[in-house]
Amino acid sequence: METIAALGMGLGLAAACGLRVFLPLLLMSIGVRTGVIEPSSSWMWIGSWPAIVALSSACLMEVAGYYVPIVDHLLDAVSMPAAALAGAAAAGVA
Repeated sequence: METIAALGMGLGLAAACGLRVFLPLLLMSIGVRTGVIEPSSSWMWIGSWPAIVALSSACLMEVAGYYVPIVDHLLDAVSMPAAALAGAAAAGVA
């Protein structure tokens, strides 16, 4: 089970570096909710239903932005610095 969690964290960090910003955090949130990932006490909120709903909504907005060029450009402008923060946050949970 530890190997699966490690692979998930590695995939999440890789995704934060190159793909969309909210997908790794959503995967981490689902992992915490299902018990695959055990976060520190200060990160227990990420497994809550409000966090899952918020991150799912953000992921859907990013996917929708992929199909509308101006929205995609605006999301890219915002997500570039946010990707580094999301990767650092995901690394800090372990």
